[in-house]
Amino acid sequence: MAKHDSPSSMLKESLDESLEAARFCADYKKTDKKWGEFETGGCLGYPSAILLFSLVDTIGSYFRNNKSFVVTIDGIPSTINGSDWEHFKILNSKYFNQNLSAEFIQQLYRKFRSCLTHNSVLGSETLMFPDNSVIDPKIKDQAFIIFKDDSRKVIYAISIKELWNLCSRAVYLFKMDIDTIVPQSRQGKNFQK
Repeated sequence: MAKHDSPSSMLKESLDESLEAARFCADYKKTDKKWGEFETGGCLGYPSAILLFSLVDTIGSYFRNNKSFVVTIDGIPSTINGSDWEHFKILNSKYFNQNLSAEFIQQLYRKFRSCLTHNSVLGSETLMFPDNSVIDPKIKDQAFIIFKDDSRKVIYAISIKELWNLCSRAVYLFKMDIDTIVPQSRQGKNFQK
């Protein structure tokens, strides 16, 4: 942690720190006896997901009320007008390069980001996997998955490894624009030196 005189400088460090901590959690294997019944060989998925979804939220927050920044959602041009799930519209931008529906974006925010951050649990009808090979080895590089279970309920799933890769790319691209985007943002304009 270093001393910073601008939010752009601080963000460059904090985004990388969060990404590194999320990678540590994603690479960790729960094989120790201390995990008891949860000694599954899986990763530290919950803290990794919290950090990764915070990165999505963070990047999206710097485009709030930026009328010149437009993403396409459900085939319609859209801006990030408010807080909460609207920050997740950034997933359909050049940074994350997704093509998610408004419904799916809202569910990611509500069932994953908010539930994990505020309650340390996932929302109903959700699953989380260390990587896509657990569900289907043919699914490659897909962080977000939607499917129906045997009872035809819609299930929302995320893959930690693929979400980390997606966020890593987004952070890299965002850092290239950070010095022009952040000073014009609400946070940049209100930064106290």
